[in-house]
Amino acid sequence: MLDNASAHVAKAFKGRRRQLAKIGVELFYLPPRSPELNDIELVWRQAKYQDYPQCAQTSIDAIGEAVDHAMTRQRDQIRQSATNFTQGRLGAYGT
Repeated sequence: MLDNASAHVAKAFKGRRRQLAKIGVELFYLPPRSPELNDIELVWRQAKYQDYPQCAQTSIDAIGEAVDHAMTRQRDQIRQSATNFTQGRLGAYGT
């Protein structure tokens, strides 16, 4: 699944679609202006509005650290969610 980022619509990439199809990779593009269909947009939104500190950063290093912290929290939440889902499914089947 691809959005319409410049790298995804570049001639060099489009020329590889047949080769990818030969090995079983099927690609399709999301409609333009449809971020709600792209799961990564949900992660970015949560990182930006829930995990990124709501204060001014005073240096590039501070910005980098704040972004790293926000993305680490998102990663940890996704991992925990996947663990809970897996454990819940296994428990439902008595294993």
